[in-house]
Amino acid sequence: MVVAIACSICMGLSFAPVFMGTFPLFLEPVSNEFHWSAAIFPQAMLISGLTGALSGPAVGRLIDTMGVRRVLLPGLIAWAATLVGMSFLNGSVVTLYLVSALMGPLAATCGPVALAKVISGWFDRSRGIALSAVLGGSVAIFTAILLVLARVLIVDLGWRGTYLTFAGMIVLIALPVSFLFLREAPDVAPPDMMGMPGPVGVDVKPMAAFRSRPFWTVMAASTLICASASGVASHFIPWGVELGISGGTATFALTLYSLVGPISALIAGAAADRLPRPGLLAVVFAVPLLGFLAMLTSQEWAIVVGFALLGAGFAAVAGLLPFFTSRYFGLANASTIFGVAVGLTTLSLGVGPVVLGLLRDTWGSYASGIPVVVGALLLAVLLTATLPRYPNR
Repeated sequence: MVVAIACSICMGLSFAPVFMGTFPLFLEPVSNEFHWSAAIFPQAMLISGLTGALSGPAVGRLIDTMGVRRVLLPGLIAWAATLVGMSFLNGSVVTLYLVSALMGPLAATCGPVALAKVISGWFDRSRGIALSAVLGGSVAIFTAILLVLARVLIVDLGWRGTYLTFAGMIVLIALPVSFLFLREAPDVAPPDMMGMPGPVGVDVKPMAAFRSRPFWTVMAASTLICASASGVASHFIPWGVELGISGGTATFALTLYSLVGPISALIAGAAADRLPRPGLLAVVFAVPLLGFLAMLTSQEWAIVVGFALLGAGFAAVAGLLPFFTSRYFGLANASTIFGVAVGLTTLSLGVGPVVLGLLRDTWGSYASGIPVVVGALLLAVLLTATLPRYPNR
């Protein structure tokens, strides 16, 4: 239990909640200060996602060979340093690109790839719930907290001071907690025999996994959900102006978007532990679609509720990703395979805001992105429904 709490704190101060989750509050002040268009600053997420994706296999292999702590602990310091670099942006797009390019791989060393391996080693029958709680639930809770904190700090300290504060939190909170309490489970059995909630004896090599239909079906469905949710969430405050909702209501909706995540992640994890066919989890992947459709109404309450459903579905899908990969491919090469999966997901989180920003710049309205988002979310549901059965135990 102590290890799970330590993993949750570390995950709560990782790239997804700290940078991605609070990004909507930084978009306007940063863009206004440097006179950037709506598509410029979101490129930071795209570039960091791209470099994170490219470095995913290497980070995963490092963790599989060196152990979690030897990679994660120095990684926390390096990840915090990139936030310090972000606070020193000076309007140069080249500087933005450089800091973002470093952020991707450095943040990956202390993110879900490492923490999923720790959780998978300590939990057996409830691994689906544990993974969803740590990788989905903690992200949602910390994002909600950091949104409120960021809103206050940006007013008092400015966006630069807020990034510096976040960097300090990583060094002063996540680093000591991880050093003192985060441990891998004893090697009581070979990696693929350690109580994996999937087929005993499955030991799929990384290249075999990357050539398989389950891997790319899961990745396509997950990245479509993540890109859509990230795009809508990142632009929600200026989009809210077009929809006719106040800034206060938009901020409340962003907080609710994160707060519903822990509940949805736990429900999805429990369902994953019990459902015999992965295709049945298409119901979970349909939640973001239903939420976004609700946002298209003219009622303010429906927009808030729909946005919350979008957040619930996003957290659930994010929490299910390591469960899918481990059930299909085992645990022996889990960090390498999951490292690629996380890299692609992180890349999609950056693609969504840039695409939506480009559509807004081109057509002058966020309404131009509605067909793209609906199509992506619908395709994700259909892909999930086609997932093959898990390998036999």
